[in-house]
Amino acid sequence: MQAISFYLLYPFIWLFSLLPLRALYFISDFVVYPVLYSMLGYRKKVVRDNMRQVFPEKTEAERQAIERKFYHYLADLFMETIKGFSISYEELIQRVTFTNQDFFEKVYRENEGIVITLGHVGNYEWLAQCFPRIANVRMGVPYRKLTNPYFDKAFRASRERGGAILFHTKETLDFIKNEKSRYILVLANDQSAPAEKSYWVKFLNRDTSFFEGTEKMARQLNFPVLFAHIGVSGRGRYAISFQPVTDDPSKEPLGAILAEHARLLEQNIYQAPEYWLWSHKRWKHQKPAGFTYGFTRNILS
Repeated sequence: MQAISFYLLYPFIWLFSLLPLRALYFISDFVVYPVLYSMLGYRKKVVRDNMRQVFPEKTEAERQAIERKFYHYLADLFMETIKGFSISYEELIQRVTFTNQDFFEKVYRENEGIVITLGHVGNYEWLAQCFPRIANVRMGVPYRKLTNPYFDKAFRASRERGGAILFHTKETLDFIKNEKSRYILVLANDQSAPAEKSYWVKFLNRDTSFFEGTEKMARQLNFPVLFAHIGVSGRGRYAISFQPVTDDPSKEPLGAILAEHARLLEQNIYQAPEYWLWSHKRWKHQKPAGFTYGFTRNILS
């Protein structure tokens, strides 16, 4: 059944991706957005609950304005993800710019590798597609496997078009063991982590759990850590800048790397909140009773 659904749908997705972006944005405005927002109300309760907790100082009208912008952007992101199957590299580099690439290249030259941390802000798919070729780097990206193996293979191939090396999250250690040359490891960390196996911090006005992996990997590799700030400069146009988190993880107090990641991600989101994925069930876990903040277990053992 999974093979049948793939072979029935994928040819239409591919042909759809060949449409110019202006046509896809027209469909986004007049088909996808109304369906997501008005007809289906896709995860609207989750979005509203999240925004109510994060922006208690805003009026209901102000929150709804952000909400509508978010659903408009979610529709655009859906179209841009489809476009990612066929978009040319020439068009992609016109749409994704790196504002301080010289700083990144200096850090890369002076070290054996870099850990890049970021959140699901803007079009992180296009970033993965174009950055390895722009910066001429080897880039490893762990991702969550799709349940349909045929679509998993297709989306993985799309994301690897620019040279990124994708692997399932559980294969991260295998990638690190087998990689012999200089590389960067890109870790998106803004999903809800299990309460008893996470780092807890105040984030977006709420007690929030982050996955431990960002700090564990950075300390194990002892690579400098950079945060990728994703800005939206226009429709379908993104500006990425790199901000230092630490030059030497081994010299940082335990938790400092994730605390700084959370702070920089929070800044990124507050600057233009409509470009973050509010539809994620980000706060589905509760902080353990009697626990304050930090790691809930020893990550160095």
